[in-house]
Amino acid sequence: MTKKEQILRKERMPAAVIAPEKEVHAELSKKDREIINILTMNSRTPLSQIAKYLKTSAEVINYHYNGLRKRNIITDAFTFIDPKVLGIQRYCVYLQFHALSQERMKNIIEDFLSNKHVNWVIETGGKWEFILMFETLNQNKYDEILDSITSPIKDYLNDYSVVTVKSFIHKSQRYIKGLKSEEEYRNRIKFPYDKELKSKKAVPAEIDEKDIWLLKLIHEDSRLTLTDLGEKLNLSRHSVDYRIKKLIAAGIIKSFLIRLNYHLLDFQYTTIMIKFRSISKNRMREFLNHIYADERFYALMEQIGMWDLSLMMFFSNPKDLRNFLISLKEKFSDVIHSYESVIHFDQHYYTQLCDGVIEELIEKSKVKK
Repeated sequence: MTKKEQILRKERMPAAVIAPEKEVHAELSKKDREIINILTMNSRTPLSQIAKYLKTSAEVINYHYNGLRKRNIITDAFTFIDPKVLGIQRYCVYLQFHALSQERMKNIIEDFLSNKHVNWVIETGGKWEFILMFETLNQNKYDEILDSITSPIKDYLNDYSVVTVKSFIHKSQRYIKGLKSEEEYRNRIKFPYDKELKSKKAVPAEIDEKDIWLLKLIHEDSRLTLTDLGEKLNLSRHSVDYRIKKLIAAGIIKSFLIRLNYHLLDFQYTTIMIKFRSISKNRMREFLNHIYADERFYALMEQIGMWDLSLMMFFSNPKDLRNFLISLKEKFSDVIHSYESVIHFDQHYYTQLCDGVIEELIEKSKVKK
């Protein structure tokens, strides 16, 4: 097996967030909370800096961080990449089935995961039982890919709907109560690539095959060191550092995040799909600013189809969700036409660079030569 094939091979599906067999509530110590707090701002932050800030030893912070990973409270650390800059087109598929056995459902999930153009697989509750996303550089492949998803399950499929994803905004998970703001750490912690990430000026860049593999690696594990990345890609650490800065400057790399296991933290992961009335740019800006300021906000998907926008948020209980919806309708009754919410259960897979897209990006980089 080549190095490239080893990178593509998934020993564990990226971004899997699976509920434990038995109900478990994760208790977080003060140090656990500090580690989560800082890594939600930048998941590449060295643990040694966190130890220095907390005035304790690196061994103590390593112990707590490893415990968070072992208990699966922090499921993974990843890099958020903007697919649009890379020319990636995404489509979201909402699926509803006839009654299925657990065994059949397991087989269907395995089929989804084996599709190299599928980049998101999550079980949901409500009208829709699954949400999938697939992606490609080539819009002409749309019918072929969609058919590869729906044909094997046509005998079990009751209904489905597809929307085109226009944009996707992803924030770090900061729904745990009492997390500190970035101001608390100013001049006390140096967040990696902070200056580059805060720059508003985009510098277009040509990317080569090494950049593509770098993106794949750092996307699926943002805590890989420059040395680790260099060894995997046969590059010096300085070359890796330069390429990361180039990818940030080009607007491809947007942030370094961690993912938390909402099942263990007793939170409800929910998507709220919204259809707007006619809305002005100023009113839309007000709506978005209101959403972004909410600590429960996680991601936003602008789309073309039956809904205009999908909000992905974390709520502590059904009443918390209900109160949010009532408040949202009160503030924006003039712009919200209708909405629908679905609860997310197990997330089996999520990536911004599926294997099919990696192949397409590499082919595109070779053609440019």
